[in-house]
Amino acid sequence: MSQFPIFLDFECSSPDEDGFPIAVSWSLPDGQVKSTLICPEDHWLEYESSSFDDHHLDIDDLMLHGVSALEVIRELQADIDSDVVYVDGLGEDEHWLDKLYHAYQMEPQFALEPAYSLYEMPSEDWIHLKQEWLEHHGLDQYQSEANVVAMLHLHQGVDGFKNNLDFETDV
Repeated sequence: MSQFPIFLDFECSSPDEDGFPIAVSWSLPDGQVKSTLICPEDHWLEYESSSFDDHHLDIDDLMLHGVSALEVIRELQADIDSDVVYVDGLGEDEHWLDKLYHAYQMEPQFALEPAYSLYEMPSEDWIHLKQEWLEHHGLDQYQSEANVVAMLHLHQGVDGFKNNLDFETDV
């Protein structure tokens, strides 16, 4: 059975510091993907409006369908038995992970690294491949689950993708 690196991606209420994580997705070593909505902590709501421009959710949806930050932390800790978890490097995943864990004065048991560090390719090329894969499959780049699925698929085929691209190199 093939073992995959662990990939993780967050969705947030807004991209600024006053935002908070609203969803998280992560992969398991066997390639399965888990996703959950996150019920906002009371202190996260101090500066936030009740709806989110980039999402089809509002606070009521999160309160009804989300799970507490503590439940998310417990599930992440149960599922992730790795020192390093990989993120797409495009967002503020480290910020959202810290915000999630700090809600309960906890620290993650793993470090985050950009996924492109797994491959011998420039970050811009890896990001371009991920974006192309998402577009080709009609997936939303702002959904955490889509990003984790894209990272898993790119991991499986990155050598084939690299062979089919003409990378520009500085001479």
